[in-house]
Amino acid sequence: MIPQVQQETPVSAPQDTSSWSLATRIAFRFTFSYFLLYVYPRSVGSLGAFVKYSNPLRDMWHVVVPWVGEHVLQLSGPFTEIANGSGDQIYDYVLLFCIAVVAAVATIVWSLLDRKRTNYRVLYQWLRILVRMIVAVAMISYGLNKLYRMQFAEISYARLVDTYGQTSPMGLLWAFMGASHAYSVFGGIGEMLGGLLLILPQFTVLGSLITVAVMSNVLMLNLCYDVPRKIYSIHLVLMCLFLLLPDMRRLLDLFVFNRKVQLTPATPLFKDKLLNKGVLLLQLGIGIGAIIVCGTQARTDAIKNETYLPPPVRGIWAVEEFAVDNVLRPPLITDTQRWQRVILDAPELLTIQTMDDSQQLYYLQLRPETQRFTMWEYDEPHRHATFSFENLKPDRMTLKGTSLDGHQITASLRRMDLSDPSKFLLINRGLQWVNPYPFRR
Repeated sequence: MIPQVQQETPVSAPQDTSSWSLATRIAFRFTFSYFLLYVYPRSVGSLGAFVKYSNPLRDMWHVVVPWVGEHVLQLSGPFTEIANGSGDQIYDYVLLFCIAVVAAVATIVWSLLDRKRTNYRVLYQWLRILVRMIVAVAMISYGLNKLYRMQFAEISYARLVDTYGQTSPMGLLWAFMGASHAYSVFGGIGEMLGGLLLILPQFTVLGSLITVAVMSNVLMLNLCYDVPRKIYSIHLVLMCLFLLLPDMRRLLDLFVFNRKVQLTPATPLFKDKLLNKGVLLLQLGIGIGAIIVCGTQARTDAIKNETYLPPPVRGIWAVEEFAVDNVLRPPLITDTQRWQRVILDAPELLTIQTMDDSQQLYYLQLRPETQRFTMWEYDEPHRHATFSFENLKPDRMTLKGTSLDGHQITASLRRMDLSDPSKFLLINRGLQWVNPYPFRR
C-alpha cells in the first residue's frame, strides 16, 4: 500500500525503501503521465479555451486532435474548441483519447528506460500535491460561485413564463437551483469546505471524503440533467479517489470492520526541514491566491448577473393589443406570429413569447434617453428592428416600430404583477413550517 504524507511525522524519519510491485509501478507511470497531460495547460479541452494566452502544447493539440478525429476515429467534426461553456464537445472527447494514447506510450517508454527503479515514492508525493491543488482550486472556485450566486443566479423573467415542456433538462436544473439561494449556498459551503481542507496535507483524507461526496452528486446531476461538465466532473471524482487510494484499507477498517486504525508513515519530500516548510507555505499560498482570485471573479460575475434594465422598463409585459401594418391580430393560440408577452429583464437581451408559448431571444440595445431600443438576432446581426416606448407608465406602455421583416408593429402592453401568487407561485410561496397538506402544484 502506498503511504500518504502526514505532516505530524518527523522529517528525520528513515525513508521507506520497500519495492513496489511491477503492476503498481506501471499504474503510477500511466497515472502520472495522464494527469500531467490532462491538467496542463489548464482544464482539458473546451473548458480551457477561455484561457487567452497560447502555449506550445495547446497549439500542438489544435493540430493533432482534428487529424485524429477525422482520420483515425473517422468522426465528423467540427474538431475545434469553442469557449461557449461546454466541456463535452467532440473536441474534448477526441482530446481525451489522444491524451490516453500518449500517456500509454509514455508509460511504455518510461518502463523500458527506468525498469530498474523499485519505487517512485517521492515523485508520488509531488503528484499528490499537484492533484490536491487542482481539486482544491476547482472546489474553491465552484464554492465561491455558489456563495456569490454567480453560477445559479435568480430565475430570469423569461423562465417564469416558460413551460416545463419547452425547458431543457439543464434549464430545469438551473431553475431548480436558482429558485433557492439558501440551497445554492449550502452546496457552495460543501464545496468550499472540501477545497479548503485539501489545501493542508494533514486534512487530505477528510477533504477528499467531503469532496468526493459533493462531486459524486454533481456528477449525477450532470449526467441526469445533461449538463456539459461530464468529463470534468468525472475527472474531479477520479482525482479524489486517487487521493483516497492509499487510505482505503484504513477507511474500511474504521467504518466497516470496526478495527483500530494507525496513521500511515510519512515520506518527506526533502531531508531539509526548511524545504518541507517551504512546500507547505507554497500550498497555503496557492489556497489563499485561489480564494482571492476566484472570489474577486465570482463577485464581479455576480454583480453582472444582478444588473437589470431600469425599473420603468424591466418586467413581464402582457400584450393586450397587437397590430401589424395597422391591422389588429386577435390573441389566437393558432397565430404563431402574434406576440403574447414581451420580457425585458437583462440589460442586453429581450425575449418575445408568441401565442404558442414559444420564446425567441433577441439582443437588445436600449437608449433610455430617447425611449427607443434596437433589437437583432444573433445569427443575423445586420438585420435590426427599432422600437419606441410611448405612454410609458408604471403598469402600461405602447411599443411602436418596424419588425425585422419590415412590418409596422404596434403593441399595447400591460405589466404583469410578479407578486401575484396565483400566477407566480414559485417566487411567492416561500418556506412554510406548518403545512396542513402536501402542496405539489
